[in-house]
Amino acid sequence: MTLARYRQLAIVTTIGICLLVVAGGVVRLTGSGLGCDDWPNCNDERFIDVSTGHAAIEQLNRLLSGLIGVPTLLLAIVSFRAAPRGSGLRWPAIGVLVSVLANGVVGGIAVRGDLHPALVQSHFLLAMVSIAFGLVAVRASNGRRIEWSRSLDGTLRARLTISLTAVAAAALVTGTVVTGAGPHAGEEDVRRFGFDIGQVARIHSVTVIVAVAIGAALAVLVAKGTDASMRSAVSSWLFIAILQGGIGYAQYFTGVPELLVGTHIAGATLLWVVTVRLVLAEVDSTGRSTRVERNEIDSRRLRV
Repeated sequence: MTLARYRQLAIVTTIGICLLVVAGGVVRLTGSGLGCDDWPNCNDERFIDVSTGHAAIEQLNRLLSGLIGVPTLLLAIVSFRAAPRGSGLRWPAIGVLVSVLANGVVGGIAVRGDLHPALVQSHFLLAMVSIAFGLVAVRASNGRRIEWSRSLDGTLRARLTISLTAVAAAALVTGTVVTGAGPHAGEEDVRRFGFDIGQVARIHSVTVIVAVAIGAALAVLVAKGTDASMRSAVSSWLFIAILQGGIGYAQYFTGVPELLVGTHIAGATLLWVVTVRLVLAEVDSTGRSTRVERNEIDSRRLRV
């Protein structure tokens, strides 16, 4: 029962963080980033203030952040009751909690720092870390240990999976640099990165193209095997990556309209989700192969 509760909390927490990322995008795209110019108070007069549209949007975002904190904290507590140390349940739950709490602090500093683009960038990227921990927690809830070292052991498929994850992470980072140099700052008169947006957009595009190329190579490799879960994971990743790339090009050539930028933020979050799930699928796939090999070896020994 406790393990089932752990799984429920892990799913709710992960979905909640994804929604929080999109909500943060709404705050920025509506120019409401400094609707509340203080933290944790809304301003120097009120803790809660919804007297303007911008303040109301920012207050709703902060309320959502607080709500997500509840299952995140409960997940960490349940992780200590669900299984003993070494079960693989505690560290992802603690990772989610620590990263979410840290992101709350970063968000507060970002507000007090007048939405400096480096702080806003860190706010988004730290949320991606929280999502990764959350997805690992969901996977750990099936009761089987995750054998990282044996699974990502240097085979071609493992190397491609690791490379794809690294380049996808790089694409997220370069994407936040493009955002930090672009027009949607969260407020009209705040600092932006001084980069030429065309140059950083091209760099971001290159990282996306490289990631898709690695994904295509991985798809060709897994197509020759019999692992349906890996084929499904790679196919999902390629579909979302290509769709996300199309949205990125569309927003760039149409003057980065708010709706497309918001869709791109949601797409980036979804792409990171399927990237982490792809890694977990590779880990599980290799783990199953290892267990089959062990069973065959044990069977031969018994026959001897």
